[in-house]
Amino acid sequence: MPAPDFSPATVASLAKRAAQTCSNPICRRPTSGPHSDETKSVVLGQAAHIRGARPGSARFGSSMSDPERAEPSNGIWLCNICAKLIDSDPTRFSVDSLYAWKRQHEAWVEAGRPTGQSAAREITVVGGGLGGLVENQGPGIGLEVQGAPGQTAERIEVVGRGIGEIVTNTGPGTGKVVRSVGAPASESRVTVNQPVKRAAGLISNLAIVLCDGCRTQFSASKVVQGFAGDEEPKVQIKCPNCGRPTWV
Repeated sequence: MPAPDFSPATVASLAKRAAQTCSNPICRRPTSGPHSDETKSVVLGQAAHIRGARPGSARFGSSMSDPERAEPSNGIWLCNICAKLIDSDPTRFSVDSLYAWKRQHEAWVEAGRPTGQSAAREITVVGGGLGGLVENQGPGIGLEVQGAPGQTAERIEVVGRGIGEIVTNTGPGTGKVVRSVGAPASESRVTVNQPVKRAAGLISNLAIVLCDGCRTQFSASKVVQGFAGDEEPKVQIKCPNCGRPTWV
């Protein structure tokens, strides 16, 4: 067996420590299941290298020795799909983010693998980008979310970097309404697994804006749910009088 590869004992240990479940926090797919032959099982997971095993592989660390590359500390248990995903985009799935996945997953296993009920509306952002944008300029409601009895109405989660959702309101109406009975109406979760200057579950601002075009003064509210990055995100809003866009 080439030295950088994991030994059978290491593969078995990583699988057991992960409870035969994918360590990607937004996947957690079971990685073993029944075979048509009752004496067999189907394995849908693999021990993936955090730092690549060979030159040219994803996240290869030239300063590591082959024995170090084969250590359990350099491995993470993933389903076959996520193992392919992390090696296809190593910039997005960095060494630090994979170590964070591993720590979080083992803590989740130790906690008894708690499962949460799906929310009526869910937004998940991994590694950057914007999950949702709600803009209300009129007298009505920009977005209304209603959970079933006992169900969380919405859950917004940001892993790494990104923005879950931005809601702006410049009219007499309401940007967003979230309702639930017997459960949290809205949940915002931020998991920081890479260097960022600021992270927050909720940022709310009310500003008095002077339009550069028609010089109309108007009020604008902005709510950011779930954010991890280097500076507070800005968004364009339109003057209710002339429609000229302004950054807030």
